[in-house]
Amino acid sequence: MAATCILKRAGAAKVIMSEPEAGRRKLAKKLGGADILIDPTKEKMSEAVLDYTHGEGVKLILEATGLPTIVWPEIENVIWYGRTLLTTVVVVARAEAKVPLTGEVFQVRKARVIGAQGHSGHGTFPHVISCMASGMDMTPMVTKKIKLSQVPENIIGLRTDRANCKITCIM
Repeated sequence: MAATCILKRAGAAKVIMSEPEAGRRKLAKKLGGADILIDPTKEKMSEAVLDYTHGEGVKLILEATGLPTIVWPEIENVIWYGRTLLTTVVVVARAEAKVPLTGEVFQVRKARVIGAQGHSGHGTFPHVISCMASGMDMTPMVTKKIKLSQVPENIIGLRTDRANCKITCIM
């Protein structure tokens, strides 16, 4: 979600976010990071993206789910059916499953896949700090405050409970 805000601040004309958790969609809208919100449990992400872009497609896709077997077919549909050539897919989430990449989609549409370590990549923190210095308020991303004794159970809970975005430990 923070990535959508940073993309917007960095000059992205439109940011489309696909997120199944209603609270996260609402927060992305509140923070100004997403222009268009898609609930992939109610609509196909690829069809929604192509509809919103009038069939154009997109130049950049940020895959941060860590669920490549679920989202990758939709990503490939955006690339294949969109008119945009040279789409870049940035993979930032670790995943146990391998990406089911169809070579022809990337060859014909001249797309590419790159990997990035989202939280520690080159220049990440200075860019975030710069966005915050220019007025970007990230405090709404803290969706829960806990005590130190609650850390272990909340770390386990974050694996499956996507209702929270960032949890802060108050000491």
